[in-house]
Amino acid sequence: MTRFSMKDPFVLRLYKIRNVKKYDEFLELLEEVLDEAAERIYSSLNKNSVVSTYKALCESAETNIKDIDELKKHIILLQKKLEDDISCRIVDHLDAKGFVSSHDPNNKGHVDILVQNQSKKFKWIGEAKLYDGNRYHQKGLYQLINDYSTGGKFESGGVLIYLNKTQYSVKDVMQSWDTHLKELAKDPKNRLENFTSEFDEHTSSIFYSQHIHHKSGDPYRIRHCCLDIRIDF
Repeated sequence: MTRFSMKDPFVLRLYKIRNVKKYDEFLELLEEVLDEAAERIYSSLNKNSVVSTYKALCESAETNIKDIDELKKHIILLQKKLEDDISCRIVDHLDAKGFVSSHDPNNKGHVDILVQNQSKKFKWIGEAKLYDGNRYHQKGLYQLINDYSTGGKFESGGVLIYLNKTQYSVKDVMQSWDTHLKELAKDPKNRLENFTSEFDEHTSSIFYSQHIHHKSGDPYRIRHCCLDIRIDF
């Protein structure tokens, strides 16, 4: 019979995740596991094969599909497939560590990543997109803010940027995104009242923002994260 010991750090963390009582603790544990998931994706050989396949399929489509509108539709489908693949890898890792997580569930719309504790009292909603400039990611941000979130006490969000192309560094991408958000926040119509942001002290690939959620009137926290999945760069 297998015996489990709380002295084992893996067992201890699993216990904490499954029995978390405070939302701050839920977020702390979640972000630790999200960092692990990102590291697994960075170092995974499967990442290379998935991105290589995506790249090859795009090149094939550009060669063989002559109709411009059909080509655009095909590329969008390929992009969605790559986005889904990376998001599913993150969800699988979160599940394995004890969270209740899912990809594309219906939470006032089809969100990319939904993470909850065992009682489903605590919630984190992640909106993920392949990198395509600030205006494109702005759409994802407002899907999160306007469509999927309520701004409730036990809820926060995440914007995940999957960097599969561009010559910009991760730091450049994230600083540009942060600056873009600060510019948006100057206009009250953009629903980013009292916007503040702060970069993670350990990495330039993550920063945290907070603003007053237009629905609840309470502070809403968002974790902005860039995952570099580029190959041959």
